[in-house]
Amino acid sequence: MKDIFNLSDKVVVLTGGLGQIGLNYIGALLSKKAKVVVLDVKSEREAENILKNKFLLKQRDNILYCLTDITKKIEINKTKKIIISRYNKIDVLINNAAMVPKVDKDKFIQSNSVTFEDLDVKLWNKEFEINLTAMMMCCQEFGSIMKSGSSIINISSIYGVVAPDQGIYQEGFIKPATYGVTKAGVINLTKYLATYWGKKNIRVNSVVLGGVYANQDTFFLKRYADKTPLGRMANPDEFNGIIVYLSSDASSYATGSVFTIDGGWTAW
Repeated sequence: MKDIFNLSDKVVVLTGGLGQIGLNYIGALLSKKAKVVVLDVKSEREAENILKNKFLLKQRDNILYCLTDITKKIEINKTKKIIISRYNKIDVLINNAAMVPKVDKDKFIQSNSVTFEDLDVKLWNKEFEINLTAMMMCCQEFGSIMKSGSSIINISSIYGVVAPDQGIYQEGFIKPATYGVTKAGVINLTKYLATYWGKKNIRVNSVVLGGVYANQDTFFLKRYADKTPLGRMANPDEFNGIIVYLSSDASSYATGSVFTIDGGWTAW
């Protein structure tokens, strides 16, 4: 039987690839023999250290790192030319990069943690620029040269489907409106492009992710678990399966779909 999950010779472009989840995606894609083009804003030296430490040298040969600020279309275009020069095609685009207001167990990261009434429009616009506008431009630049059978995967969030429960966070941290609004926009952009590029047989799907273990405080972890049917957050590698599926020929009839991987969070 043909291995429909095999990604041999497929060229996969991954934005935000040097984060916790992005690095897991790279490992999963490499395990299926894909060539992975990683886009991020870390320096070449920092990226090289991260990739060398994470992946074997043999695997590293199948990774191309491109320092790219995806909020600037000119940089996306420059990166596209580099990819085409090296591989002459793009088979899969995974739009993973995002600005996510977080809080960890040691300190609050509160650049966006303000009440709705006090939310600065500059922060609102910045998050839209990174989470939605940059994704749109990546779809424009990379999607425009993708051929029949290609796949675009847009990463959304449970907060693009439901509103945040502010009660699960410690006092002093507020999950802002902007993140959820942009992630809801990701889902609609996905549906738009699925219908727009359907006749070209370019598949466009969205993945709604639940929360991931990432050094959060015990207060938050307990309350998040209580709201989740599986009783816990996700491990960083538990989204790898859906990424491989949507990157491969196994998903050849899937487009315009929203795949929710959240431990049941949005089921009630």
